[in-house]
Amino acid sequence: RQLKGNATTCLQTGDSRRHTGVLGLGRLLHLIHWNSTLFGSIDEAVGKPHGIVIIALFVQIGKEHVGLKAVTEILQDIQYKGKSKTIPCFNPNTLLPDPLLRDYWVYEGSLTIPPCSEGVTWILFRYPLTISQLQIEEFRRLRTHVKGAELVEGCDGILGDNFRPTQPLSDRVIRAAFQ
Repeated sequence: RQLKGNATTCLQTGDSRRHTGVLGLGRLLHLIHWNSTLFGSIDEAVGKPHGIVIIALFVQIGKEHVGLKAVTEILQDIQYKGKSKTIPCFNPNTLLPDPLLRDYWVYEGSLTIPPCSEGVTWILFRYPLTISQLQIEEFRRLRTHVKGAELVEGCDGILGDNFRPTQPLSDRVIRAAFQ
């Protein structure tokens, strides 16, 4: 599901412990960016140095997020795999915290879904994004398959928990942009 500006957005549900359990929140919003200067597609950028940057925001339930409304309003049009739609006049900066609350961590990690490629620069914001329960439900209507496709037995096609188990820190350095 692609957003204008070579960014993809997804709501990760389930366990956010892989991000040190900082806030104990169970949802993350990922804004996935690929370097279109160096690579012709996101597939080319995966696993390459300077290829992928993911901005991750913890999500908490509260009032509707006006900046996210442009995204949630078109989700029914891209409910199934393979669909895309341009969002007119969407400014992804509206999803970032207030400038006074832009504390974040940066580290080199990997994708959270197969192929779990390394070489991903993660920017994880400290303060959560507040969105409504209705907005979360719009993301939960997304499907993992092409419309009309036969589903594998035991799979309902609903986009569910899509998190990777906690990985060892190894030699990774986590940098904080705050004290």
